[in-house]
Amino acid sequence: MNILFIEDERNLLELGVAQLERHNTVYPASNLVDARAIMENPAMLVHLVVADHRLTDGQGIEFVIEMKAIFPDCMYPIVSGCLTDSDVSKLDENEISYHHKPLLYGKIAEEFRREHLMKAPCCEAVAEAPCGLVEEIKAPIAELVGAEVPKRKKWFGLL
Repeated sequence: MNILFIEDERNLLELGVAQLERHNTVYPASNLVDARAIMENPAMLVHLVVADHRLTDGQGIEFVIEMKAIFPDCMYPIVSGCLTDSDVSKLDENEISYHHKPLLYGKIAEEFRREHLMKAPCCEAVAEAPCGLVEEIKAPIAELVGAEVPKRKKWFGLL
């Protein structure tokens, strides 16, 4: 999973990246200009944007609302230690989750994974694949090897 992490406080940026990069690719940004460049770069596919609200060059909420309209398949949690009632109302209206600092950023990534695993399509489509397709895939492998693909040996009944 690719995560854009936007935080203007250097220590929190480093901490967040360390917590998020355990099983993810993290693109850190300390301002909205850099964050926008990452989002618009087709080589940097982003699945999750974790943004601070109060940044030196703008508000994370406004950025997230804008990006959500352009990239609706991403998830966009806001992280802040100072959300007002107005901010919370705006987040609720736009169906954007929010978290209060301090927190473990890794928990946000795990929450995202859980939510998407529940929405993932079942693997039944694989069972419906035509048998001929499987044979077509095996044939080139045998040609490359020059003979039949060797079978795995059974070791201690484990394989």
